[in-house]
Amino acid sequence: MTTPSNLPSNPTIPLSPDVKAAYQNAYNTMQAQLDSTMDPVAVEALNAAQPQVANVLDKNDMYTLNQDTALFTELQKQIGDTNNSLKALKAQIAATASHFSMAGDILSAIDAVLCLVS
Repeated sequence: MTTPSNLPSNPTIPLSPDVKAAYQNAYNTMQAQLDSTMDPVAVEALNAAQPQVANVLDKNDMYTLNQDTALFTELQKQIGDTNNSLKALKAQIAATASHFSMAGDILSAIDAVLCLVS
């Protein structure tokens, strides 16, 4: 799973179509992963981040309809919080991926030993 790295920290509000589409894609990608995994670590991480993305989309829609100053401020804060959550999720995924790489190296080393001694 990848998270969009092109999300600005302070995008124009209401969100431009491309930024809104990036958030929607992030939400949909997370949902697809949730629907296809039983990994409790992945589920926990995605369940923490996905509602943040949904809140950005919801608050953007509310602001678009109402053009309310309080909603504008709330949406700005939500975008910052969400982008921080996405960055944390990306780092967590990268850390997990590096463990798989390391595990692959270890398994290869084990296989080399077992091939020689079996």
